[in-house]
Amino acid sequence: MNELANRIDAELGVLIGQPIVGCWRAADMQIFEFGRGHRIVNRKGEDIEVSDLRLHVQCRWRFVNAERILFARDDLNYPADKRIEIEDFDWDHQESVLDVTQRAWFAQHHDAPPKVIKVSGDPYGGLRIELEDGCALEIVPCESEQGDYSELWRLLGHRTDRSHFVVTATGVMVKSAGVDPSADS
Repeated sequence: MNELANRIDAELGVLIGQPIVGCWRAADMQIFEFGRGHRIVNRKGEDIEVSDLRLHVQCRWRFVNAERILFARDDLNYPADKRIEIEDFDWDHQESVLDVTQRAWFAQHHDAPPKVIKVSGDPYGGLRIELEDGCALEIVPCESEQGDYSELWRLLGHRTDRSHFVVTATGVMVKSAGVDPSADS
């Protein structure tokens, strides 16, 4: 194992024993929620429930069981309504296959969400989060570009100083709330 994989394992260890309780997207960024939920008022003034721990993913990912991919990042590209032609589909304004399948999976597991039993990072900034029901979330960076904006994913809600653990194409950063990121390794 290398330094990046070890660092990912250490940071994401906080997820072990936590239930995966939600999943949604903001544009094409996927947010996975872990742990207990609580109510807040968001920037739009809406009363919503959020979890203590959130994983924001901006690279390729898939949610799998032992037999198949249940839903994945690229499902965003296909309309849930089969009457819509792909050329006419706009995932920003219409429901995608991803929207429908992830909502169905989490609704099915709402009363007893599975808990995380293992996390493991890889040398490329990827990771696997295994759940007690045999499912797993796999985050798979698939780009070599290391430009100005190369964030792959970040974990929020686990640090006492409220900083975020951010994995980029060039390594790890710790980003403080409201402050520019500072290189951490």
